[in-house]
Amino acid sequence: MISTEQTNYRILFSKIATIILLIAVIPIWPYFFYQFLKLAVFGAAAFSVYLYHKEKNTKWMMTMIVIAIIFNPINALYFGHFLWSIVDLVVAFLFYKSPKYHSA
Repeated sequence: MISTEQTNYRILFSKIATIILLIAVIPIWPYFFYQFLKLAVFGAAAFSVYLYHKEKNTKWMMTMIVIAIIFNPINALYFGHFLWSIVDLVVAFLFYKSPKYHSA
């Protein structure tokens, strides 16, 4: 069982991740921005994994695990800007569509 406060934090982190991912599609940012992006998206996904696990929401938990692996800041994946733009848009959509309320 998760608290309403935890759900509110998950929603906030999902909104922040969505906005940052949409901004990242524009190729004008310095490298530091993309490092921050990876850390922020990884953190939002990892927190969501924890809460979805507590809710026993396996589908969204697995989705967020994949996102956390793609955006992990330790062992980075290297794609070209075009492919990263597609990944950013897909992940932004997933964060936007993720469940807004806990299921209990």
